[in-house]
Amino acid sequence: MTKSKPLAVSYERCRELLEICEPSPLRLEEESGLRWKVSRGTAKAGSWAGSVWERKVCGKIRKVWMVQIDGKRYYASRIIYFMAHGFDPYPMEVDHEDINSLNNSVDNLRLVDDVLQGQNRGMLSNNTTGVKGVGWRKQRSKWQAYIHVDNKFKYLGSYASRKEAAEARNAAIKKYWPEEVWAANLIDLDSIKD
Repeated sequence: MTKSKPLAVSYERCRELLEICEPSPLRLEEESGLRWKVSRGTAKAGSWAGSVWERKVCGKIRKVWMVQIDGKRYYASRIIYFMAHGFDPYPMEVDHEDINSLNNSVDNLRLVDDVLQGQNRGMLSNNTTGVKGVGWRKQRSKWQAYIHVDNKFKYLGSYASRKEAAEARNAAIKKYWPEEVWAANLIDLDSIKD
């Protein structure tokens, strides 16, 4: 995860160049949430600002909106948060509540520390079990559960079924993680068929 730095652009400069416009939920890859107020280079006043960039995060391709202001690139989500709330979010991170990194709706953006942001992520691309935080331990022929706590993996035990391992992970989520990330991380136990 990339650590953020203080923004190198002023609030006044952002307001001079850009305006916040809610993106359509059906057009998140075409609408950044920001429009140019003035023409700049090939971008015309009134056009959507920025472009979609792809980053590899934990083995997964993640798309994000980036906007260039005065020769520097910024996450559009940070600029939108800055303009909407009037302060630089640094050292906090701007997180997408619905886990869709293209959805820069003001209501979808929230401030989190880097630990909370790391907890609010989807399943990793190398997960073969279909259940977040649960893996198959071939040597023991059992399912194991784990969780990330204080920047370390915490082993939660080995279980006879995938559902039992998922139950252990759900209990650990409620014990170790703040309630704000439960919805994004609790496993739907009814969906697990062993």
